[in-house]
Amino acid sequence: MTAFPNTHSSIRFQHSRFKLNRTVASSMSGGGRFNHTQIGDPFWTIDFTSVPLKEKELAQLDAWWNSLRDGLRSTLVTQNVTCRPFAHANPANAAPAQDTGTLSSVSSGNVLSVSSVSSSLVLQAGELIGLEKDAYRGLHRVVAVTGTGTSRSITVEPPPRSYVAVEGAVVRFENPELVMRPVPGSWAVNGLGRPQVSFQMVESPT
Repeated sequence: MTAFPNTHSSIRFQHSRFKLNRTVASSMSGGGRFNHTQIGDPFWTIDFTSVPLKEKELAQLDAWWNSLRDGLRSTLVTQNVTCRPFAHANPANAAPAQDTGTLSSVSSGNVLSVSSVSSSLVLQAGELIGLEKDAYRGLHRVVAVTGTGTSRSITVEPPPRSYVAVEGAVVRFENPELVMRPVPGSWAVNGLGRPQVSFQMVESPT
């Protein structure tokens, strides 16, 4: 699998950001109190909209979309904004974020113990990190972080799934990726002359 939109680096897109979706049901109990229950695992989606395209670019993008067969095949996806921690956004200070860490353990479901990070790495709440184990990927939003030196304790949402919550998994701070599949029916071509393409991708284990 190759990462999108890097696959089509010549085709530009409007800013696209990962969105975490939660499936929560609510029901009223006695005394007017609402009970909230999670009825499905949280999952990520992302919506892409291109800039106005030339006919050649439209054809290239259409060929890529069709290669995924309406979700029968998956691809790696990165968002095209906020590609590394904010403290390391300047390329001159990017090196600490380009070093990966190693997952040592997971406690309380969503607290990651990470080792082998750069001692200069600065993480903040709200930033995205990735977990990688073999062909599996996990995407997580930092909620809190503590630690100095080459170790960090990072609280994340959503909690990592079992296939990446594994000792030795790679922790990525720059350009975290997610395995995703097309949402059938989401492909749309809008406008004449120099049309724009829009589509949606949804998280997939593999």
